[in-house]
Amino acid sequence: MDQETRNCQNCKKDFVIESEDFDFYEKLKVPAPVWCPECRFIRRAVWRNERTLYRRNCDMCKRSIISIYSPKSPYTVYCNDCYYSDKWDSLSFGREYDFSRPFFEQFKELQLRAPRLYSFVFQNTNSEYTNGAAFNKNCYMLFVSDYNEDSLYSYYLMHSKSSADCHTSNECELCYECIGCKKCYKTSFSEDCNDCQDVIASKNCSNCQNCVGCVNLKNKSYCIFNEQYSKEEYSAKVKELDLQNRDGMDAVLEKAHQFFEDKIVKYIHGIKNANVVGDYISNSKNSFDCFGSNSTEDSKHITWGDNINNCQDGYVVVDKSTFSYEIVSAINLNNVKFSVFCQNDFDSQYCDFCESSNNLFGCIDLKKKEYCILNKQYSKEEYNELLPKIIEHMNSQPFMDKSSIEYKYGSFFPAALTPFAYNETVAQEYSPKTKEQAAKMGYSWREPEERNYKITLDSKDIPQSIAETKDDIGNEIIGCGHNGKCDEGCTSAFKITPEELQFYRKMGVPVPKLCFNCRHTQRFKKKNPQKLWKSQCAKCKKDIETSYAPERPEIVYCESCYQQEVA
Repeated sequence: MDQETRNCQNCKKDFVIESEDFDFYEKLKVPAPVWCPECRFIRRAVWRNERTLYRRNCDMCKRSIISIYSPKSPYTVYCNDCYYSDKWDSLSFGREYDFSRPFFEQFKELQLRAPRLYSFVFQNTNSEYTNGAAFNKNCYMLFVSDYNEDSLYSYYLMHSKSSADCHTSNECELCYECIGCKKCYKTSFSEDCNDCQDVIASKNCSNCQNCVGCVNLKNKSYCIFNEQYSKEEYSAKVKELDLQNRDGMDAVLEKAHQFFEDKIVKYIHGIKNANVVGDYISNSKNSFDCFGSNSTEDSKHITWGDNINNCQDGYVVVDKSTFSYEIVSAINLNNVKFSVFCQNDFDSQYCDFCESSNNLFGCIDLKKKEYCILNKQYSKEEYNELLPKIIEHMNSQPFMDKSSIEYKYGSFFPAALTPFAYNETVAQEYSPKTKEQAAKMGYSWREPEERNYKITLDSKDIPQSIAETKDDIGNEIIGCGHNGKCDEGCTSAFKITPEELQFYRKMGVPVPKLCFNCRHTQRFKKKNPQKLWKSQCAKCKKDIETSYAPERPEIVYCESCYQQEVA
């Protein structure tokens, strides 16, 4: 088919479906979407509660656990041992398909009966307060992070040690407040730096040592705001900056922010790409509207993809997933559609937390099963006969949400089926909403829990330097500097753990004045948005698509011009 412009059923804005998209839909035997890519992304993102944790009990063994499900949640929640035990049978929740009612109503009822795994963690040691995390040791408040040790308060931190307050960083040690850094040591308040050591408040530097406030430097040492000094001069200048004092560090950070504003940037964060449109993507080819991805081929509308091909519309799609569509938390899938939290599955649709299975439709919690519908077992012949009838029924009797939007076959799960409130999920980070706006879209909202603590230390009274900070600060309940009056999920108060205090002393930085949620959100806002603008290279005028908005002050170059000028 030729390119076609459609009107989004949800936001009423026009969007384009390319001819090659129709080829993909035909290959997977699914109808073309009726929602635009942005609305489809939000509909998937509300299934990812990554950082909102609760203390609750396992509904089977009653053990106290840290879970992504509130104690007030209507779902049955099991700890890891109970969930993977033989004490229950997922097929026991199976039910006949009812052709008198919409499919999604029946699926919702199955959701409320079948147990859910308390959170998504795997083989961690002494790292209870984590989620989406595996192979971590002695870590606290790490999310979507693997293979770390002695690290704190970070998101998408990988293979790192003794680091805190980092975002999308890899193979780092003794790093603090770093974003997009790789293989850095004792680096702080820096972005997009590689192979750097003892670097502070810098951006896009590679193989640099002992630098402050620098940008676009390669193989340099003893530089301050890109000005070269001798080792002795550098030491004297750094001492004058008084970086161990909060006021001194804040002054440097403010100057660095201004210094970076009008510098050259590459139109995309990424390397070794061919025919790629997106951002924060590397080692990929023939992929479009993809973000935070690596080794992604022939794919489209992917956020956090790794080692995948021929996939579209996915959030966290990894480990050789292929020919799959509208998927969330997908691991090694083949021809899986409209599904969440599935791994090692193929030829399945509308599934939730199924593993190592095939030919499933509308199933939850199944492992090593095949030919099941709504958790009821069928023969291969029965399954193949019933499935087309269900698809036809979904089209003739669609689910209708509160906004009178229809959900036929080919639609991802409606808002009413996500187990999380809008502001518990990453959707609130990518597309912040008020309670009223979320309700209008059909999403629930989590009200802040009542706090019974009393703030004992105001943020303005935190010592200016770590040298002035005593051990008893760990006994204080510190009021967040935002006082709960921001839009950043502020917790209003926080505490300092002994491990955290030890880290600040090792790094020589003062105790933070904001709670973890506010710090995380401010790091998230520093990354470029998941949005693209058509533009031109500032030097050669070549057409580019970039996540740098036209009104931003940076000088945006295409790949070749950037390599000539900076690299």
